[in-house]
Amino acid sequence: MAPFQPTGEFDFRNARQMQGGAAAAGNSTLAETFAALKKPDWGGMAATNIDAAGYEERGIRDANTKVRNSLIAQTANVKATEIAAEARVQAEREQAAGSEFGSVFKAGVGLLGSVLLSDERTKNTIEHIDDALSTLRQLKPVTFYYNEEYSSNPERIHNGFIAQDYAKVLPDATYYDDSLDRLCIDIGELFALLVRGVQQLESRVTRMEAKNASVEVR
Repeated sequence: MAPFQPTGEFDFRNARQMQGGAAAAGNSTLAETFAALKKPDWGGMAATNIDAAGYEERGIRDANTKVRNSLIAQTANVKATEIAAEARVQAEREQAAGSEFGSVFKAGVGLLGSVLLSDERTKNTIEHIDDALSTLRQLKPVTFYYNEEYSSNPERIHNGFIAQDYAKVLPDATYYDDSLDRLCIDIGELFALLVRGVQQLESRVTRMEAKNASVEVR
């Protein structure tokens, strides 16, 4: 029996065909794999980074704006509180002073009101003061010091009136201040009496001078 001798052309050809097919298949699969992998979208990635940076910058800016506005609001509140506190202190000082002049401005009809409402059209039943001296003689001017709780300068001496005595002579020029819980007087009412009193005295002096002059002529 002759030994088996493989046909070289057939076998090798088939082998090469098989190898070639496998290689082609392998190359095809690799090409498809690379084709399936998309190239990186560098432009899109850059745009995304820019957008992210923009969001971050806006976020930082918004946060800074909120902080700044908060600080401004807090500063304004503190300033407003300081102003209100100063106003309260000043009001308490004015109230504690208890001076007649300050009380006049607090009155419903005080010195300021008299000055501003001097127009004849604001008044009725107008009559001239005949005798101011008799009224002035009843007033009791005094010197005094304010108690410490009513004055920031209690060692200062004042000239004025006692409201209880003033009310007996000029009751309409005396009023009760609810905020002070004390009696107050309206000095504005006194000016007209003083002017009329000076006029009366001048008239008396003029008459006396004229009488003395007539006596000397005789």
